[in-house]
Amino acid sequence: MMTSRSDARYFTSQKKGEVAEWRDEIHDPDRDKRKNAVKKVIAAMTVGKDVSMLFTDVVNCGQTDSVELKKLVYLYLINYAKTQPDLAILAVNTFVKDSQDPNPLIRALAVRTMGCIRVSKIIEYLCDPLHKALLVGALGL
Repeated sequence: MMTSRSDARYFTSQKKGEVAEWRDEIHDPDRDKRKNAVKKVIAAMTVGKDVSMLFTDVVNCGQTDSVELKKLVYLYLINYAKTQPDLAILAVNTFVKDSQDPNPLIRALAVRTMGCIRVSKIIEYLCDPLHKALLVGALGL
């Protein structure tokens, strides 16, 4: 994921009603607006702002074809899964689906993220995708 100087705008100061604005942008049909909204959420998370109230909204953005957006969503999930373990379970279907994606980058991202989330219920779902990933790697498929 490449960053540029223009990404600094995501770290600007917080204003009133910003979370509601991000939520609206996350639900926008335009993929670029959704991606920029998730970038803003990640930036706020990075500087220590609690954006856990957007957990469900951000997780739903993971159901996309955009690899960059998936990476952002998975980063958010890794950070908040430990404080929201019950909600982290909502992402399991996305992980399992992504672990079967034809794109090896998406498969690897899904398996890695599942392994990084320290929620026992998710670990149960990690075994099959991890086994398949190891088989594919060993067979060179």
